[in-house]
Amino acid sequence: MGIEKTKLKGGSLSSTYLIKEGDKKFIRKCVSLTKDREYGYVRWYSQLKKLQRLESDLPGLFPKVLNVSYDDDEAYFDLEYLSNHKNLFEILTDKKLSLNEVEKIHHAFVTGLRAIHKFSYRPNSGAPLLYFIEEVEQKIEDARKDDKFNSFYERGTYEFKGVITHGLNNYLDELKNYFSELKLESEEHIHGNPTLENTMYSFKDKSIVFIDPYEESIIDTKFLDYAMVLQSSRSHYELYNSATVSYREHTVMPYINIKRVPEPLEYFNQLFESTIKKEDKMLIDVLEATQFIRMLPFKCAAGHVSHAKYFYIHACHLLRNLFE
Repeated sequence: MGIEKTKLKGGSLSSTYLIKEGDKKFIRKCVSLTKDREYGYVRWYSQLKKLQRLESDLPGLFPKVLNVSYDDDEAYFDLEYLSNHKNLFEILTDKKLSLNEVEKIHHAFVTGLRAIHKFSYRPNSGAPLLYFIEEVEQKIEDARKDDKFNSFYERGTYEFKGVITHGLNNYLDELKNYFSELKLESEEHIHGNPTLENTMYSFKDKSIVFIDPYEESIIDTKFLDYAMVLQSSRSHYELYNSATVSYREHTVMPYINIKRVPEPLEYFNQLFESTIKKEDKMLIDVLEATQFIRMLPFKCAAGHVSHAKYFYIHACHLLRNLFE
């Protein structure tokens, strides 16, 4: 019986394939057992275990893990193929999508997130500061091991969206103080990375399925999930991540070729932002900025340094708006 293997988009240091074996289809996610183990295999394995737990606790909201194995120097796990689903980024960038359909999608999405977040527990008081150390300071240190990114980082001042934006060093003390003083009322089960690309929707079933959860968030707060949604719907991560990035040397300003944001995507963001309480907004906005910092070493390790530079400046711009 022949096997057809089609590579899919996604994964900085892992590879994802659609496997067709006879009349069976499934998804296979592979990772090297030897290369970049910390940002590759370790995260692949933590995602596998989180998928197993979440699918058991919330059947139907996450794909089933079918098999785990290895082949030569690669490990892999197989997931059920969601034949009736498309990711929300594809759906919401279709300009023909009606606003009524957007409202239905948003309702299903928020309902799914709230189902995940209903499992809550007592928070650890020191976790927010550890989050800052690991997801901000350590991630910057790791990204700066790339010479091209480090050279860009050391410039320190940038022009972005028509304003002067200072580098991260200008905000580190305020960020550290913010997380030192942060007191969470609770922690919850979270997805950890519920971007639009990581959310699948079926028009047939009106159902949501979440893929690619992230385990190592350090603070498992629903506000982190909200920040990841805004990373997609408000900061348009997927649009910029798939675009060609270039820089004008004389202004040190990134220019990215994207067209106007599609109306369904803008409307989805309006609906989602309307669900956020005013008193939670500052924390969510800070977390959104830090999530762009968290991804930097992943981008550099995958060879996407140009995008790492853009997301770094974008994070600094968000922090500028918050702290200046």
